[in-house]
Amino acid sequence: MSAREELTPQMADYEKKFTDGGEVRWLPYLMYFHPAEHRSSAINTDSSGFRYSERGGVRYSVADHAGIPSARLLAGSSTVFGIGASADCWTLSSRLSENDRRGAPWLNFGGRSFNSTQELILFTLYRHLLPKIEEIVLFSGFNNLGLARQPSQNRLEHGAFFNCNQFFDAFRREPAGRRKGLSLFGRSDVGEPVELPPSIDAQIDYAADLTLRHMDVWRALAADQGAKLTFILQPLAGWIRPKGSAQEEALFAELDRAGRFSDVYGDILTRDVCSLYAAKLSDGASQLGVKFVNITPFIAEALKPEQWLFVDRIHFTDQGHDFVSKLILDVI
Repeated sequence: MSAREELTPQMADYEKKFTDGGEVRWLPYLMYFHPAEHRSSAINTDSSGFRYSERGGVRYSVADHAGIPSARLLAGSSTVFGIGASADCWTLSSRLSENDRRGAPWLNFGGRSFNSTQELILFTLYRHLLPKIEEIVLFSGFNNLGLARQPSQNRLEHGAFFNCNQFFDAFRREPAGRRKGLSLFGRSDVGEPVELPPSIDAQIDYAADLTLRHMDVWRALAADQGAKLTFILQPLAGWIRPKGSAQEEALFAELDRAGRFSDVYGDILTRDVCSLYAAKLSDGASQLGVKFVNITPFIAEALKPEQWLFVDRIHFTDQGHDFVSKLILDVI
């Protein structure tokens, strides 16, 4: 039995339908979203594909919020969706709901593998389903940085998105008989030079500019609803500490053998990159009047060396979700 099967058996449930090889539901404007009305012991979604949050045994979601008069919203990508949680009650939004004494529950507004453009579009498309929103926390930022190394023809004005090669390959018209080769960063014609990724400074600048542009729209939408807005830069394992717990190190090694996460993202997994990226986002958010929090130093200070936080380098364990939810409540 592999370390992943032994330590995180719930990940098999995610891989069946909630990965690129699973049941991707293709939608206009968003590109893709979760299966709707999915039922399992680990993951349950409503009629629109949003995951349920739980508090005191009661379930709440964007499309099924039990008639509550108001709620708080946790928005972002797969970490917010809750990849890694063994059940809906262990996601960040559920742990926030359980640990927050202020009353209104937190709704899960996460979209797996979304960039900031998709996170914003998701809100505009489904805002009509929401009750009154008292507070919005954007727990985001990594995917824009991870996608900033994509070729310029994929980034365009609004940023690259996951699976964008499939999209552009399907719609680009190629001269008859032209063969394509697949590179790490995108497709290129065989024999033609592959566009090298931008420098790390250029990647940080691009990702920060895109994130701040969309943060400004979130600011306007939150103000329209009278909701408090906070942007929290989501953490990576390598940003928090150079070496993880025994369970994390076993999982990371196994995942590296199976894929190439470190090879593809290695240059942005360092603490220096976190500091530079967070500084740019902090400066921009301050100019917009949006509260910004880099949660990484708070986690690093509170985390014990043997504490198991991650199932992979970006998604949390059950206890990790609970631990981080309490820190979120402290900083907001």
